[in-house]
Order: sequence, then C-alpha cells, then structure tokens
Amino acid sequence: MIKLSSQKLFLKAIFLISLFFTASIAMAQENKPSIKFNLFSVDGVVISDTILLNNEYEKKYNIPIKIPFKIQVPRQKGVKRYVEYGEDGTSMIIKINFATGGNSDIPQSERELVENVQFISMKIPMKEGERIKILASLMMNDAFEMATAAYEEKEYLGARLTKINGIDVMDAAGKYISPELGLVYVRMTGYLNPNGTDSIYSIANIVANKYEITDLDQLFLTSSGKTISSFEYIKQ
Repeated sequence: MIKLSSQKLFLKAIFLISLFFTASIAMAQENKPSIKFNLFSVDGVVISDTILLNNEYEKKYNIPIKIPFKIQVPRQKGVKRYVEYGEDGTSMIIKINFATGGNSDIPQSERELVENVQFISMKIPMKEGERIKILASLMMNDAFEMATAAYEEKEYLGARLTKINGIDVMDAAGKYISPELGLVYVRMTGYLNPNGTDSIYSIANIVANKYEITDLDQLFLTSSGKTISSFEYIKQ
C-alpha cells in the first residue's frame, strides 16, 4: 500500500511487475498491419462482466482488500481479456489486459496488445482541505513519472477533477512512445475514498494505433475507459 513517504519506490515496483505480460504480447505487434477497433458509443449499451474486489476476493487470491470496490469489464468483439491478480506483498490488486484475437485459439505470443488497466491500493491522509491536493500530486506527478520511466519520449497532457459514480476523482493523462507499440496514451485515475485513508487508483495504457483517437475524451470510450468509469466503492 502506498505510503506517501515512499510512493515513488512503490510505483516503480508496480510498473516493473506489470511489464512482463505486456511485453509478451507486444512482441507480436512488430512489423504487422495495425488492427483497429471501434470506440464504444457514448450512450450505447455495453455488455460487461462484474468483478467484485471484496473479502471473498481477498481470501481467494491472498490480496489485502482494505477498501472493497467493484468494476464492470466490457466485452468487445475481437478482443481477448487476460486477468492478472495481484501478488502478496504488492499493492496491485488486479490488472486486465485486452488483446487481439478474441476468444480464438491464437497463442498469447501471437496476439497484439490493445490496452490494459490495473487497480492499485493507496493511502490518502484525512487532512481536511488537503486530500484533493495530495491525490492530484500523486496522479499528476509520481504516477506519470513511474508509468513512463522506461521511455525517453513522453509528455504529460493534463488533469482534471471530476466525479465517477459520486466519487471525487482526479483524472490525469499523458503519452509516450514505445519502441514496440508506438504511441501509447497513459491514463491515471485516483478515486478518493471520503470515509477513510484507504483509496484506489488505476493506471491504463492505450495503444493509439488500435483506435481512431482524435480527442482525449475518447479515452473514456475504450475498454479500459469503460472499466475505469464503472468503478464504485462498495460496503462489505
């Protein structure tokens, strides 16, 4: 779990842990024609699967859940979902990878990464009037720095305070150039728990050439975007 005094070391560890799976898919992307997917419509019906991150999840995967939440993971034609579960001793709770090939028998090594999103635990002190500032600093500075540490070409694009399902959220975005994937958008979203220090944030990576993205608001219409927007804290 993030402790503000050591959050940079924590975020770096999480980022390195997440590289292995992404790289195993990304290798298939080199020297291949781009496969593009449609963005979800703003008001369209999205078929999704609910994942509850609660006491049962904690017992099953031995991952501490300090604050329970749920997400809706969309189904998208032609896309295969791979779920990674956090490991004991880390603060990553779950990561969903979206790859090409749908539910066919194509080996993982021959699939191409479309995007991914992971949810991670953190602590935000109960300091009245300061919590939003602390959350903003974490998303806008440290999360972006660590998510793009492996890349030389990168740019922070901005952030905004908004609400998702009634929760105060700091939503930040940036981009970087990956040698294997090309242009990748990175989105960092912190969900402020109003009732305690334990909160959750997410980091998403969206491969630009898998969608026709002309506006940052379209990041909300990808599979990771729909997952991020579905986030809700729940009572045990």
